[in-house]
Amino acid sequence: MTSGPQHPALPEETMAELRDGLATCRGSRRLTPQAQASITTLCRYARGARWTPEQLLVAVKDACYTSPEITHMTTTSERDAFLSKIVTACIKEFFRE
Repeated sequence: MTSGPQHPALPEETMAELRDGLATCRGSRRLTPQAQASITTLCRYARGARWTPEQLLVAVKDACYTSPEITHMTTTSERDAFLSKIVTACIKEFFRE
């Protein structure tokens, strides 16, 4: 039996930058300039590594679901809403020319 396609993981330094950026959003529930900058770096990396948009989103969701900045949120709907903002920002940035 063959397993499904492997999705690439984010480099540790890119993951740390994303988490640091997300940490600046605490209390505001909006993407701060620092968070947006970390998403820009993340998308630049993904494009350079020739990731598909799907690979980027899987890696971002994996990172977010293990991030203390996301997991500290009290409700599932709060986490989902914040994750939605992150995913939307990633999609916009990934396809920005």
